[in-house]
Amino acid sequence: MSEYIAAVTLEVNGQEITDFKSVTEGGRAIRKQVPLMNKTGHINTTARHTVDVEYTPPKDAPEFDFDSVVGGTLTIDKGNGLRIQYGGVCTLEVGETKYDGDNEAVRTIKFSAETRSEG
Repeated sequence: MSEYIAAVTLEVNGQEITDFKSVTEGGRAIRKQVPLMNKTGHINTTARHTVDVEYTPPKDAPEFDFDSVVGGTLTIDKGNGLRIQYGGVCTLEVGETKYDGDNEAVRTIKFSAETRSEG
């Protein structure tokens, strides 16, 4: 069964940004190996949530200032009633702008988040 994302929304200081072409959730480590005397042990790690989005700058308005994103909320709406919500979102990196054959500009933005919830 295919899964399609209906919408990606970033909320910062009461402003909503929805000009996203795609979203990629980063992987996260759950446990880490620890070398012990005669065996390998395992410890739990602290969750580090990352999300990459492809932002499409609007043609008739100024681009959003992603440098100022601190404490935002990123919501991925799957369209079937399920949502993934990231809280405490801040910008890690604003990538280069690339242009595709459809004359559309796309910029990759990397976010870090304090929390992740599904519901």
